[in-house]
Amino acid sequence: MRIPYTVDSRWLMLLLFSILSVYIVYKQATDSNAVDLETQLVRHERMLAGDSEFFNPWQYRVFSTYLVEGFYQAIHFVVPKVDQIYSFLFFRFLQNILIFYIAYLYYKSLEIKNPLLILTGVCILSYSMAHSVFQSDLSFNTYFGILFYLLGAWLIIREKYTWIIPLMFVAALNRETSLLIPAMLVVPFIQWKKRTVSGKVLTVGIASVVAFFVAFIGVRLYYGYQPSEGIHGMKGFADYLLFNIRFKRMYPELIGTLGFLPIIVLLFLRRLPLLLQQWFWIVCPVWFGIHLSYSTAVETRLFLVPQALIFIPAFLYLIEDWYRKQLVTQD
Repeated sequence: MRIPYTVDSRWLMLLLFSILSVYIVYKQATDSNAVDLETQLVRHERMLAGDSEFFNPWQYRVFSTYLVEGFYQAIHFVVPKVDQIYSFLFFRFLQNILIFYIAYLYYKSLEIKNPLLILTGVCILSYSMAHSVFQSDLSFNTYFGILFYLLGAWLIIREKYTWIIPLMFVAALNRETSLLIPAMLVVPFIQWKKRTVSGKVLTVGIASVVAFFVAFIGVRLYYGYQPSEGIHGMKGFADYLLFNIRFKRMYPELIGTLGFLPIIVLLFLRRLPLLLQQWFWIVCPVWFGIHLSYSTAVETRLFLVPQALIFIPAFLYLIEDWYRKQLVTQD
């Protein structure tokens, strides 16, 4: 018996995404392991004043700071007595919904046919986000980073390559970790035997890298460059790597954020579409290598990009592929 359901109900989708978003906001606002909301307001004000707590790199991640401030000022103009923190939480609510919508479009563009399976993927993403709040504030720039990677992947699949250029400019003002997006564009088009690549793709790829560095360098010239400051006295890659490996809490926190999806994807990597395989090798080794050796990996929100971009859609594809083969076997 087939159960009828509506596959193109935008209002239903908005309701489902809103429910998931409310849960994430609740977790980030109330979890005792997260950074308290008052501290987040202080950090926000210091960013606006050009005196961020960890100047490099926090001060250079200006996109989300000024967008959130503009959002608050707009709400404050309409409702003068609104509490600033409530406007921040509402912004996060809307940001989550936008991430879910772009994730839905991206997963659908990968030829995953079952809309309920795609919604399941969005649900997995939401729980990954909700279970990555250890030592985390609202981290608007981190979640815009997820959004930009998903949007970049969708633009590439839809062959809207030129849009990658302005995307990279904005992404560089948000967070310096977006530089892998041009590689996601160019590498799949490389003909390795001939050592050539499509002229248009290469041109857009180079232009997007230039756009990234224009923003990256420009914001550092504006605020002035300061050396990066490590926490707990850590300075180099070895210090961070040893700290992360020895920090026992990192392991359950990573499981809470990523689940078993990375293991499944590694086991069945060759069964994935070629594009996902290529993006796996472009993104995952670099991403995990950098964040394990030059960040505090227990803050597992830092690993949401490969989760949203690679692991979840790969898992959905494997499920649908298995089901499709089962139907063929039964016939």
